[in-house]
Amino acid sequence: WEKRMMAPSCLLFYVGLNKRLTNITHHSLFFDVPFNAHAKEIYRTKEWPKEPLFYLSATSVTDETVAPEGCENLFFLIPVATGLENDTEERREQYFAQILDRLEQKTGQDIKNHIIVKKTFGITNFVNEYNSFKGNAYGLANTLMQTAILKPSCKSKKIGNLFFAGQLTVPGPGVPPSLISGEVVAAEIVKSFR
Repeated sequence: WEKRMMAPSCLLFYVGLNKRLTNITHHSLFFDVPFNAHAKEIYRTKEWPKEPLFYLSATSVTDETVAPEGCENLFFLIPVATGLENDTEERREQYFAQILDRLEQKTGQDIKNHIIVKKTFGITNFVNEYNSFKGNAYGLANTLMQTAILKPSCKSKKIGNLFFAGQLTVPGPGVPPSLISGEVVAAEIVKSFR
C-alpha cells in the first residue's frame, strides 16, 4: 500500500446558522488562492495547506427542509494530503477561521456570530471510524497505473477464499462504486462455491 498513490483526505466542517445567507448557491468552489500551491501540498510535499482551496455546500438553498425555518445548513470541505499528523482541534479551528473569513469577505455577511452548531471531521476520524488507510477519504488516486484492471483485485492472490469490497478495489471510490464492489464480490463468492 505504501507504493500506491492515495486520493486526498479532507477536513470537513458541518455548520448550522441561525439565519439565512444571501449571495450563496448550493455548490460553491473557492479557488481564490493559487491552485498549484495547494495541489503541491497535497500530492508532492504532503503538508497541511497554507492557503487552502475549499468547497461549500449549502443544501438549504435548494431544500429548505434540511434546516429549521430561517436557518442555514452549511458543509465545508478542504482537501488535504493523506497521512498528515497533528490533526488537532486547534489546527481545525485555525482552518475554519481562515475559510470563514474568506466566505464572509466574499458574501459581505457576518457568519461567525450566527453559528449555532458546528462539527468537524478529519484525518483522525477517517482512521479511527473507518480504518481508512492514512486517513484517506476517496481511496486510490485515479492515475493511469491504478485504474481499471490495475486496481487491486477483489480476490486475494495470497489467501484462499479472502475477498475484498469497497472503495480501494474495483470499480473504485464513492458510495455507488463501493456498493457495486460488494455486489461483484458477492457474485464471485457464490460462483466460487458452486
